[in-house]
Amino acid sequence: MNHPSTTVVRRAARALALVPAILVTSATGSAFAEAPEQWQDNGSVSPLHVLMVLVVIPVALFALICLLVYLPSMKKGQLYQPGLAWRNEPEWFGGPRGGAESADVSQPGFVGAGSATDTDPDRGGASGRW
Repeated sequence: MNHPSTTVVRRAARALALVPAILVTSATGSAFAEAPEQWQDNGSVSPLHVLMVLVVIPVALFALICLLVYLPSMKKGQLYQPGLAWRNEPEWFGGPRGGAESADVSQPGFVGAGSATDTDPDRGGASGRW
């Protein structure tokens, strides 16, 4: 259970921690320096020009890049439609190079490979023989 004295100490510590932050932010003022006389006084810019440069041009570039990315697939059309049967051969990404049929076939001499007696020059591995 909290004692009243510890609650007061905590509140005082919190207030004391905030005092430097409040003093620093309230002590700031505007700069008193003026612009050099050599600088040209540029005219005001219309809100339409600002809107065009900051909004319309970036959105147009984004739309153009998206169109260039999606255009080849839109031109090609949809080859597979959900719900229809897959008419191509099955694919196994990262599988054996010979396809799904070669997964069940084990090569003689490579079962338990990795021994020091392997001298196959076409085989890589930790020994660094490529």
